Amino acid sequence: MFGLVGSSSPSARAENLKDARARVKKAMVQAKKDVSSDKKAVSKATDRLEASQSQLDKARSELAYVRKKLAAAKARDAAVAADLAAAQDAFDIAAASVLKAQEDVDAQRALVGLVVRSAYQQHTDLTKLSIVVGAESTSDLAQRVQWTTTLFDSSTSQLDRLTELQAGLETARTARATAEAKLTDQRRASAAHVAEVKKLTAQAASRKAALKKLVATNAKLKAKAQDELETSRKQYRALEKQEARIAAKLRGDGYNIVNRGGFIKPVDAPAGSPFGLRYHPILHYWRMHWGTDFGAACGAPIRAMANGKVISAGWTTYGFGNYTIISYGRMFGAQLASGYAHQSKVLVHAGQRVKQGQIVGYVGTTGLSTGCHLHLQIYRNGVRVNPMRYL
Repeated sequence: MFGLVGSSSPSARAENLKDARARVKKAMVQAKKDVSSDKKAVSKATDRLEASQSQLDKARSELAYVRKKLAAAKARDAAVAADLAAAQDAFDIAAASVLKAQEDVDAQRALVGLVVRSAYQQHTDLTKLSIVVGAESTSDLAQRVQWTTTLFDSSTSQLDRLTELQAGLETARTARATAEAKLTDQRRASAAHVAEVKKLTAQAASRKAALKKLVATNAKLKAKAQDELETSRKQYRALEKQEARIAAKLRGDGYNIVNRGGFIKPVDAPAGSPFGLRYHPILHYWRMHWGTDFGAACGAPIRAMANGKVISAGWTTYGFGNYTIISYGRMFGAQLASGYAHQSKVLVHAGQRVKQGQIVGYVGTTGLSTGCHLHLQIYRNGVRVNPMRYL
């Protein structure tokens, strides 16, 4: 950490800052063994949480869809059962009609056979002669002739009735076959419906169990992500405290050079995320962004913006990774300094004098960073201000 230096001698202050820097670096070596990179930890937690939430939403959607289909299938149960019952009743009636028609035909066939046999046995030439000879009178003869005619007419009528009943039997058989086919179809449809309901019920149960498991997993991931985010918030609060100490130190710095020229850009890249309030891409809450980001590639050179003196350089514990502060003395009516965060490599050390345009480090993504870039801060009399006011 950077502390205030009480010595009035510039060389003494530089030595004290150098010692403080050495102590911080030593502490960080041990800390890095125990704590994983904040950027990676939070990014991984966020990725896991988003993937889990996506799976959870998908599982809920699938469960709702299966439940809807299951409800529709159960609603069809009554209709399917009614159709099956109606088909069974129709078949039973048709089968009974066939049995009744068969009985009628069999009875009529027996009756016709009896009549025909009797008529055949009695219908001979001697029978005709006996009718004539045996008659005792003209009226008796007429009666005998009438009886014979009636007997044959009755046989013909019985045969017609038999034909009619046989036709009815065929009609009944056809109706029974139709009813049987419909009953078979209804039974098949009912069996398929039962199988579908069973399958949907199993799917609903399976998806419900999977959803329950995902909910539990999601809750754990949320808790883990929350813990990691809280760690990042603590680091941010630590950064704020450290920045306050840096500001106090800069206000007390007696670097007396006067830069009469202006600043050059520290990197050859366009400005990106600006100074001001922003929604942090990793921590997912609004907080002050105390600098301007430049989207330079990893390894791009970082240059001193003007002639100055390095106040501090090296690893930090508060999210800036490798961080360098250069004081430029008096410029634009105030004491100005710049801070370069997230460097991959620092080339200068505390107390070192630098020239405008001199390479002091390289762009990286160390500390709490989402990718390679330079985070530039400008201190005016120790207070952070918008860097773009000077570029």
